[in-house]
Amino acid sequence: MKFHVLGNETKLEIDVLRRNYPDSRDYWDANWVASIIHLEIPGYVVHFEADLRTDELKEFVDGLRDMNERLHGTAILKNLDNYIHLTGSMNPLGKISWILETLYPVGTGAQLSCDFESDQSYLRILIDELDAVLEAFPVIGKADRV
Repeated sequence: MKFHVLGNETKLEIDVLRRNYPDSRDYWDANWVASIIHLEIPGYVVHFEADLRTDELKEFVDGLRDMNERLHGTAILKNLDNYIHLTGSMNPLGKISWILETLYPVGTGAQLSCDFESDQSYLRILIDELDAVLEAFPVIGKADRV
């Protein structure tokens, strides 16, 4: 299950492969998913495995959906392990400015940062792709509030 963030000379593809702990019903364990991050920007191609969380994807798509409906706002995909941090902000002309940071391997690895723009016309496709991912890998349980 893949989703794509496309922009000027930029392609970010995240392929969600499987749950890391498919038998778990615990919120903190069950929502980890193994993924492949593939990024193409001028001069660089990045491809690595990353553990993401379904609740992170859900928060991201909720922000995108709100942005699409209100035609302004910000959506953030922030990974607990810092493999990826993606922020998209829509301006009044309908352009989305993306700021992307990747880190691999986690902790001491190579960092890559870039920014790019895309048109809001891609937003509906991105939302549909994320909805399909979350249909296949729904968020399980709820976070305990301390």
